[in-house]
Amino acid sequence: MRSIKYIGLMALSCSAMADSDDWRGCFVGVHGGSAEVDNSYRGTFFVGDVIDDDLGTVSGDGEFFGAQVGCRMQLNDTWVLGLRLSGSEGDTNARHRYINGTSPTNYVSYESENLVTLSGQFGFLLSEASLLYVNLGYGQIDMLVEDTDPNYEEPIYFQYKDTLDDVMVGVGFEYKFNANWSVFAEYNQIDFGTERNVLLTDLSTWDIDDYQADIGHEMDFFKLGVNFQF
Repeated sequence: MRSIKYIGLMALSCSAMADSDDWRGCFVGVHGGSAEVDNSYRGTFFVGDVIDDDLGTVSGDGEFFGAQVGCRMQLNDTWVLGLRLSGSEGDTNARHRYINGTSPTNYVSYESENLVTLSGQFGFLLSEASLLYVNLGYGQIDMLVEDTDPNYEEPIYFQYKDTLDDVMVGVGFEYKFNANWSVFAEYNQIDFGTERNVLLTDLSTWDIDDYQADIGHEMDFFKLGVNFQF
């Protein structure tokens, strides 16, 4: 994945000093976690007609793993500022039935993958080794939405792909064992909002070129990780 390569290149370019009693320096690390997504879908236009097929919201989840790199500066005995780039492999999946669709096997499904975040960290030192922080930054995922019915008289297969991005907010806690090693846990949220009247591509034999829908996506994710400061 390209984001992991970028993280490696950034890690090679970082340089800083690290003491056992401060948080100054750059770091690299790995993480794993789980994500939960809420997806919404409303069909708005089909074969020349305005429609209002509201499927509501469906939730899904998945696991991910990845790497991160960043740098911090310690302002005083209380405050720490940082910048971090993180890339994660893994996906989340969800689906719900198209209630007014072609048959009981007509479903709309969602898959999101390749989570990349860039965030500023604003930290408060609870002790020399304990940091409570807030994340504020940017998040991006690759999104795939499909409307399918394999059992209709001629199979139906519509698809929409996009890269979504929006503001990420979160909170975390990190604990240093020594001058180099620390562990962290954090919770983050990205609301990608609703894309209006997106055009779905017909990959079946129906040759329909005007199918549109409103598609919404929101992600919450929890991370556990390890950092090595240098």
